[in-house]
Order: sequence, then structure tokens, then C-alpha cells
Amino acid sequence: MKKSIVICLAVVMSLGVVSLAGAHSPAGELFFLVQFPDNAVPTIDGDLSDWNIVPESPYYLRADKMFDPAQMQEAGRGELDLSDFNPVHVLGWNDNMNKIYFANQIFDNLHNADREDPARHWNDDNWEVEVNPTHLAAEEQNLAGEPVNRIAYKWVVPPVEGVYQSIEPVGDLAWLSDGSEYVSYGWGFTGDMFGESTYYYEMSVTPIGSLPRENATPESTEFVDLEEDDIIHISIFNGDIDNADDYQGFWGTTPESSNIALNDFVCAPMDPALEDAIGTAVEKVSWGQIKAGVK
Repeated sequence: MKKSIVICLAVVMSLGVVSLAGAHSPAGELFFLVQFPDNAVPTIDGDLSDWNIVPESPYYLRADKMFDPAQMQEAGRGELDLSDFNPVHVLGWNDNMNKIYFANQIFDNLHNADREDPARHWNDDNWEVEVNPTHLAAEEQNLAGEPVNRIAYKWVVPPVEGVYQSIEPVGDLAWLSDGSEYVSYGWGFTGDMFGESTYYYEMSVTPIGSLPRENATPESTEFVDLEEDDIIHISIFNGDIDNADDYQGFWGTTPESSNIALNDFVCAPMDPALEDAIGTAVEKVSWGQIKAGVK
């Protein structure tokens, strides 16, 4: 069952996150999916200018919110060297499209994409998004022998031998891959493709509650109908690898390991500030400021 609360954006706009008894990891924190009007949903092409209408608070997740769950750097929350690696995440949703939207911008002093085995995406700088829209506890996610209820969307670009996506644990389902009705992905970059650069990732997905482990089809899949104030589980991770098999860090929105969805994200009501931005075409955020860490 989905868990719902009534939230007041007038309060959380000044907080960024709010406390909630019984929230998962990190405990007591809520993050927010901005609600896009039908005429302003992002085009999934790697150009993040669509997201400039989104107010900074409470939607942007910056480096200060990131954990190093694998403890590659033995670093505390937010203890990133921003001259080496600087992530920004913004998430959204749309009622009529029934989609979740993701934007990720990464400044990196060295972008690595030289894995020998194209399937080993974790050997290069990658973006991993875990989604469990039915808000299940960690111990209830993807149980052995049971239907899949948490899907991982993992991306690494530029492609190596054409390989850039891994959607787990369902394997190569054409209907659940980039370019399908249910998944769309786009990327771009500025700077040196394999050196100091800023990469831009975008994705949209249709939320899936469960699907069979074998031979899943859209007909055998339970899709979740998102509603305002729903709380869903999402966790996001970025690997930073400067040399083959040498992690500089593995930064995520939860202190737990990867391959889990534990952050509480609220499907926010329509934000008046977003409506104003659309009406006046005023850009609220400059994506070009990330390297400097401007907030």
C-alpha cells in the first residue's frame, strides 16, 4: 500500500527537508518530487534547461546531502571535495503522464569510461537510480523467488560498444528499456568528454509496483498510479572512478549500500512558485553554477 501524508509547501520551502516519524534512511527526512504541469514536463534529452523553472527549495539535492555508503573515502555526509566531484539531483512527477522524472548534473575532474567488459558498468563513472514506488521496507524489497518490486535503472556514458544501460534485476526487456513507453533516458556534457567535465543525465520512468522475474510483459506488470502526497522510495547513487577499478567515491542519497531504495520522496502538490516561473519564463536556477558550488 502507498503511504500518504498532507504536506504544506509554505513550510518546507524554507527547510528543504522535513522530519517524519517512521521514515526510512536517512531517518526522519523527506525529499520532494516537484509536480510538473502538463505543459512543462521535461523533454528527456540531456538538456537540463527544462528544469530551470524548478525552485531551489525544497527540491534540489546537492552535495551536502550525499553519503559515501561504500566508504571509499571514509567520508561523512557532505564531505565531498567539490573540485573533484560535485553532484546535483532534482526529481519531479506528472499526474496525467504518470511519470517520475530525474535530472542529475555531475561535475567531475576526470570522467572515466574505459571498462574492458561493456557489461561491467560499475567499472566506470555511472548513475544508478533505485525505485520502489510502493514504499516497502528494505527487507521486503526483491525477495528471492518473489516478484520484483524494486527496479534499478543504471546508466554509464559514453557507451562502450553500444552498451550504456542496465535495468536490474529484470534483464534485457525491450519494452522496459530506453526509448520504450516506460523508460526514457538522455545525456549530454560540457568540457572534456574524458577529462574535466560536467555531465547531464535525464530519465523518466513509469512507476512499477511489481512484475514477474521471468518473461515479464506490460500485461503481467502492476503499474502504480501516482497521486499527490504519495510517499515513494527512491535512492540515487553516482560512482566516481578516476582509474580502472579505482573508486574515488560512491556518493548516494542514503547511507545504506547501493541496490536499495530507502529515501522517502513525496509527490508534491503543485508549487505556486513553479506556476509563476512558467508564466513569466523566469529562470530560477542556473545549472552552469555547479562547479562553483553556488546554492
